[in-house]
Amino acid sequence: MGDSDSPGDILYYAAEGSQADIERLVKRHREWITHRDNRGRTAAMHAAIADNVRNLQFLMRKGLSLWDTDNGGATPLHWAAQCGSAKVVRFILQAGKSPQGLSPFLVADKDGVTPIHIAACGNGKILQLFIDAVSATDDVFGLAQDKRGRGPLHYAASKASVESVRLILDSPALGLPVDARDSCGLTPLMCAVGVPSAQGVDVCRLLARRKEMSITTRNRDGLSAIHLAAIANNLQVLKLFAEEMGKNVEVFDNENRTPLHYAAEQGHYEIVQLLLACGARSTTSDKWDASPAHYAAQFSVSCLDIILAKNNYVEIKDRENRSCLMWAVCAGNVEVIEYLVRKTSPDRQARDNHGFTALHLAAMVGNENICKVLVRQGWNLSERDKLDNTPLHLAAGRGHTDVVRFLVTAGANMNEKDAMDRTPVYWACFGGQAHTLYCMIKELGFEWRTVDKHRRVPITDALGQTPLHAAAFAGFTACINVLLNIEAEDDCLISPLTGWKDKHGETALHIACSRGKMDCVLALLKGGAAPNAVNDMRKTCLQCAVDNKHSNIAEYLRSQGALLFNELSETAARVIQSWWRRVLVRRRFRKVRR
Repeated sequence: MGDSDSPGDILYYAAEGSQADIERLVKRHREWITHRDNRGRTAAMHAAIADNVRNLQFLMRKGLSLWDTDNGGATPLHWAAQCGSAKVVRFILQAGKSPQGLSPFLVADKDGVTPIHIAACGNGKILQLFIDAVSATDDVFGLAQDKRGRGPLHYAASKASVESVRLILDSPALGLPVDARDSCGLTPLMCAVGVPSAQGVDVCRLLARRKEMSITTRNRDGLSAIHLAAIANNLQVLKLFAEEMGKNVEVFDNENRTPLHYAAEQGHYEIVQLLLACGARSTTSDKWDASPAHYAAQFSVSCLDIILAKNNYVEIKDRENRSCLMWAVCAGNVEVIEYLVRKTSPDRQARDNHGFTALHLAAMVGNENICKVLVRQGWNLSERDKLDNTPLHLAAGRGHTDVVRFLVTAGANMNEKDAMDRTPVYWACFGGQAHTLYCMIKELGFEWRTVDKHRRVPITDALGQTPLHAAAFAGFTACINVLLNIEAEDDCLISPLTGWKDKHGETALHIACSRGKMDCVLALLKGGAAPNAVNDMRKTCLQCAVDNKHSNIAEYLRSQGALLFNELSETAARVIQSWWRRVLVRRRFRKVRR
C-alpha cells in the first residue's frame, strides 16, 4: 500500500484481506472506512459477501453497523443470505435484534424483501439457520411479506426449491400457510406452476398434497393453478393435477374462461389434447360467448382441428355472431382461413351483429393478403353492413391504402354510397386519412366532384355536405389541405369549395367553428373561406364559435374582421343608407342643373 491507494481498496480488503491490511489502510485514510461502492454497499457488506467474520467484527469495532443499508435498503445479512455466507449469518443472528426490535432475518429492504425471503430461494442451510432462530414473538407471516405481499414460501415455490419448500412446510414456528395469497391473489402453488422443470413438478406435488383445495383456489383475476399451468405450457404439472390427483380441469376465471380457452389461444397443442382427454368441453363459452375454437382460430390450426373434431365441426358463434373464420380473419391467420374454407365450407354471406362479413373485417383490420384470399374464395366485394358500408368504405376510413387499391383493382365500385349517401372519399375524411384520400382521388380516380346541369360541383351526401365538411367535422387539417390543393390544381368548380353550403346553409367553416377545431379554422381561412358567411339560422361562423363557447376561435375570428349577424346587418344597413344618401344627392344635383 502506498500512494496508489484508492477508496475502493477498503472494500477489497474487507472481503479478501486481513485485519492488518484494513488497519494499515484506515490509519492512512481514516475517512475511507465509510466508503461505499456504486450500489451503496459498505465494507461490512463486502465482508459478509465473502463470509469473512473476523473482518466484519473488526469493521464493527471501527464504527460500521450491521444495520447499515445499501441503495436498495439491504443489510449485511441480506448479502450474507444471498451469497450463502453461513458463518456471517450465525454471527449476525447472535448479535441480537435490530434497532427497531426485529429479528435480523425479518428486516426488510426497500422492496419489502427480508433475508429469509432470499434464503428461501434455494439455500436450505441458511434457511434452516433462520428457522432455528425464530422465537415465539416473531410474527414471520406478518413481517416477512414483500411489497407484492409475497412471503418466503412464494419465493421458494417460484424458484422450484424443493428443499426450501419442505423446510417451510415442516416448520410450525414460521406459521406460513400453504395457501397464503399475495396482493394479486397468487398462492405459492400458482407461482410454482410457472416453472417448467422436474423440480417444479415436485414442488407442486408437495404444495398440492399439503392442501388439495389450493389447486382450484383462484387469484384476483379468477385464474386457478390449473389455468396458469395451461398458460405456462406446463404439461407435467397438468398431468399431476388431472391424472395423478384426479382434479376437474374445467374451472372458470372471472371472464368465464377455462384452461382450454387459454391453451387454445396460446397454441399449446399437447395441453389442449390433455385437457380434452380429461373431460374439458370444447363448446364452453366465456363471457363473450367465445369458445376455445375461436381462440385457437387466431393462432393455431392444429389446436383448432382437434377442438372442432371433438365437436364434429359444428359452426360456433360468439356474442357478436362471429364465427371462428371471422376470428381468424381479424388475427390475419391465412393458414386457419384456408383450413376452415376447406373443412367447413363457410357461408360467404355470413354476417356478425354489425352486418360485417369476413371481407368487411379483413378490410377494417387492413390485411391485404387476407382480402385477396377471401375474394379468391368467393366473398362479394359489394356486400353491405347495417349502415350500408362496403368493405371499401371501411378500408378508406382506416387508412388502409393498399387494401383500397386492391379492392378497386378487384372490381369494387368506387362510388358506392352508404346510408347517408357517402362514398369512401367521405370515410377517408372522417378517419383523417390524408394520404389515403390523396391516393384515392389522384391515383385511383375516386370522384370528389361531379357534373350537375353541365356545371362542375362537389359531391354531396344526404345532408348536402361535401367531403370538406366531413374533414372539418372530424377535425383533420391534413384532409382539408389535400382537398383544397386538389381543387386548386383542377380549378373546375363553379364556386369555391370553402363556400359550398349544406342543406342548412352551413359552410365547412361553420362546422369547424361549432366543433372547436382551431387548426381547421386556420386552414379554411387560409384556403379562402368567408368568415362572415351566414347559415339558414342567420348565424355567422363567429356566432357558431360563441354559441359553443370556443373563445379562442371567437377571438381569432374577431381579429380577422368576423362579425355576428346583427353586427353584419347593422353594417349592411349603414352601407345601404350611405349609398342611398349619395343617390339622393345626385338626383337633387341633376334637378338643380335643369
